[in-house]
Amino acid sequence: MVLYKRLYQQLKNVYHYCQAQLWRGYYRWPDKNLKIYGVTGTNGKTTTCVVLGSILREEFGVERVGLLTTIFFWFGQKEVVNKTKMTTLNSRDVFKYLRQMADNNIEHVILEATSHALDQNRLAGVKFNGGIILNLFREHLDYHIDMDSYAQAKLRLVDHLATQAPLVINEKFPTSNFNFSNQIKVVKFSNKEAESIDTPLAGAWNKENVLAARLLAKGLGVNQDSINKGVANITSVPGRMEWVEPKNTNTQLPRVLIDYAVTPDALERVYKEVREQTQGKIFAVLGACGNRDRGKRPQMARAVAKYADELVLTREDPWTESEEQIFKDLEGGLLDAEIKWHRIVGRREAIKYCLESAGPDDVVVVTGKGAEVGMAVGNKVTPWSEKEVILSEMKKLAPKNNND
Repeated sequence: MVLYKRLYQQLKNVYHYCQAQLWRGYYRWPDKNLKIYGVTGTNGKTTTCVVLGSILREEFGVERVGLLTTIFFWFGQKEVVNKTKMTTLNSRDVFKYLRQMADNNIEHVILEATSHALDQNRLAGVKFNGGIILNLFREHLDYHIDMDSYAQAKLRLVDHLATQAPLVINEKFPTSNFNFSNQIKVVKFSNKEAESIDTPLAGAWNKENVLAARLLAKGLGVNQDSINKGVANITSVPGRMEWVEPKNTNTQLPRVLIDYAVTPDALERVYKEVREQTQGKIFAVLGACGNRDRGKRPQMARAVAKYADELVLTREDPWTESEEQIFKDLEGGLLDAEIKWHRIVGRREAIKYCLESAGPDDVVVVTGKGAEVGMAVGNKVTPWSEKEVILSEMKKLAPKNNND
């Protein structure tokens, strides 16, 4: 069954390749007029893209830099929210947006490249003038089947590199069965090196993302002053380790953190850091996306239970999968957990419960949605903003707390 599924996908990928080349031609090969930089990895792609984009803006000017990421697109000075729930867009939209950028005198584009997009040839024909491969953790095994296939899909970014283009790669990324062409410039970095990186971004792991962006910029010949200023300019990335603060500060409300973490490793990192910085309790809001790798779900819940004091399992993006199945998979990681946990299916209600239960010295951590603007239930995507929901519920609680 697994072999059949993979063979079927490979046949579909031939179709995706032809489709990508068709749209590339339809939009008059826009990539030929641009310098494009690809970023891949399980975690940290968006943040790395934004930091690299900030550096290039310092070097070449805001109007000369474009960006295509999970959360938003940059068309020079214009920023557009990504409402598609896709990290790397379908080939038609990729080439359409690249054409718009080329026609508006944008010269440099950073593109967030997923393993799915690379495997499916959605970027066929595009040559990257530089690339970054960040890391590899368990994710998307519903599609890639095993970690080796997942790694090979990520490494296909190398096939898109132009001659003599720099490639920045984490030394821990598995490459034992992969031969790098001597026509590209490989620069490896270590997590140890990243410890000395200075960045305003919260989260120790963001030092790795910033280091990768700095190294690629250096490999491209960017001025050191532009690199330093570009890094310093990014103090936060929407939905990534973002503290949600009400406009009118209420000392009786808990602190609230939102993050896009959707893998066991990312959740472990987030909660470990919050635990180290929190004197009070941690209330966790956790869900899992439907129609995705079921095997990671128990690991996700286990990672959260390791650090949180109370865990609320809730809806994330079930799509067409049974929510009962999603909850059972998550609960599988809590069978021996000592943490207090329960279900509240409605995500707003889950957030509300945690805000009401937590005290002023506590922290509420809400993961999985980040800066997304929609929630998928069945085949329908309805508007959803994690930040707006949290602020709305905080506002409802503020008068009650002010009267205490």
